[in-house]
Amino acid sequence: MILALHKLEKEPLSLQLEEQAAEIPELNDSGVTGKIVLNLEIMPLEGDTYLVQGETEGSLNVECGRCLEPFVQPFELKFNLLLDHKQSTGIEWVEDEDQGVEDYQAKLGPDVTEVPLNSIIAEQVVLNYNLHPLPDVDAAGRCVQCGRPAVLANPPKKEVGVDPRWAKLENLKDKSGSGIQNGT
Repeated sequence: MILALHKLEKEPLSLQLEEQAAEIPELNDSGVTGKIVLNLEIMPLEGDTYLVQGETEGSLNVECGRCLEPFVQPFELKFNLLLDHKQSTGIEWVEDEDQGVEDYQAKLGPDVTEVPLNSIIAEQVVLNYNLHPLPDVDAAGRCVQCGRPAVLANPPKKEVGVDPRWAKLENLKDKSGSGIQNGT
């Protein structure tokens, strides 16, 4: 998904981009499937700086963490992108420790006409969604996703008596009578 810079104006702008995930290797590799819809709100700031607020929705191919059967799960993401200009050529992605994980900054040279958004969306999918979720179990003990019985771990059995590693402490207690009293 590409943001064409020639569409940017001095007035706020709303854009909607749609594309098939199969046509974008980065998104396809991160589990995104089907049609992706990206809504962008672009606000001009001071100078040639723009704030782009993106909201994406689509579907993910995920695998049940219980039975390993594939299923489709909807997703929705939000991100912010601050676009600023620089004198040198190319795109420079700025990493700032103070920004949140859904915030991005890019400095654009005079030769840049498009900003690719695919890697931002792919990164947000990986950060926000588990591709091997463990669905809940219903009252009958079946996976709510696939309907198969969930394998439930048996509670650990408690041994009768004292753990042999603590047995020597028991002997000390018996020799001193009622144990240590008043620090003596």
